[in-house]
Amino acid sequence: MRIGIIRKRYTFHGGAEKFSQSFIEKLAAKGHEVHVFAIDWQKDHTAGNIYFHKIPAVTWNSFMRDLSFAASSFFILKKKREQLDIIQSHDRTFYQDIYRSVDGCHIEWLRQRWKRIGTMRKISIMINPYHWLILFLEKIIFRGHRFKKIIAISEFVKKMIITQYGVDSKDIEVIYNGVDIERFNPGNRRLYREEIRNKYAVNDSDFVILFVGSGFERKGVKFLIRAVELIQEPVTVLIVGRGPESKFAKFAGRQRVIFCGPQGDIHKYYAASDIFVFPTIYEPFGNVHLEALASGLPVITTRLSGASEIIRDNIQGFVVEQPEDIGKIAEGIRMLMNSEECRRMSLEARRLSEQFSFEGYITKMLTLYDSIK
Repeated sequence: MRIGIIRKRYTFHGGAEKFSQSFIEKLAAKGHEVHVFAIDWQKDHTAGNIYFHKIPAVTWNSFMRDLSFAASSFFILKKKREQLDIIQSHDRTFYQDIYRSVDGCHIEWLRQRWKRIGTMRKISIMINPYHWLILFLEKIIFRGHRFKKIIAISEFVKKMIITQYGVDSKDIEVIYNGVDIERFNPGNRRLYREEIRNKYAVNDSDFVILFVGSGFERKGVKFLIRAVELIQEPVTVLIVGRGPESKFAKFAGRQRVIFCGPQGDIHKYYAASDIFVFPTIYEPFGNVHLEALASGLPVITTRLSGASEIIRDNIQGFVVEQPEDIGKIAEGIRMLMNSEECRRMSLEARRLSEQFSFEGYITKMLTLYDSIK
């Protein structure tokens, strides 16, 4: 099958980009011809049947980048139509067979953010043309029916698309993300735990909480740090990802919070940690949840993440209603500091992740392709 994948660019620390890269490589490994349409992309893949097509775009700011990318990809993909069996977009563009709603609904992110900011920042949102552009692109895609099928990466996203844009539920297929259960597995602990802990001068006996994600405001770093400050026992927090560190470091007090920056060998950081906490304001799904579960880490997240749909309270971790529920987050951490409880939930976490293998995901995607091509 000749498959076109649209995604603006690849960055090693971007969860959605990493997922797209893995997806492309696994399709190619199964013998499919994959054509990547992007502004730029990592070219160190090993499969010979992956082809990169540069989409010209004006990249000097995000507004012009997204608008020019959407416009350029429209004309290029229309010309390539006869050469491709399926065109799937992972970005907001005007021409595709399948629109995979990686970022959910921008209007819902703005709504959640609006509730948590002051007057000046609200004015900043209102006058920022980028937000209006993204809302315009979403409206064109959803209300203009620029798709044969939408993939929602959670029921949470599907509900938002229906509520905000009136899309018929029959046009939306919910397919949860997949995870590489070989790369992310509990066996990594004996391989990498000591290496990463030594790197940051963390003792083997220390209780380590991991956060992974770029975009600290949306993903709730402030709430995580405030929650651990409620815990009397010492803990260490590893924050992996890109964000304004000084802005969030000020919330730390007694507890040790380490900003590690973006990391390519992220599987080692899961291996070095005891639990994963992600108190997000808005997250369509979040591959990091599956990576943590596959690594055998119990997960604490919020109801505002699509991944909360698969996590059961006191089984694989805990789901709190709002990120502001820092008392509940702290309570969940305290329970998991009990080694027996943590071990029990670790086994359940790994067991759950095995239902979301990348092989299973690829099978579902190919089935969908066959139904619409």
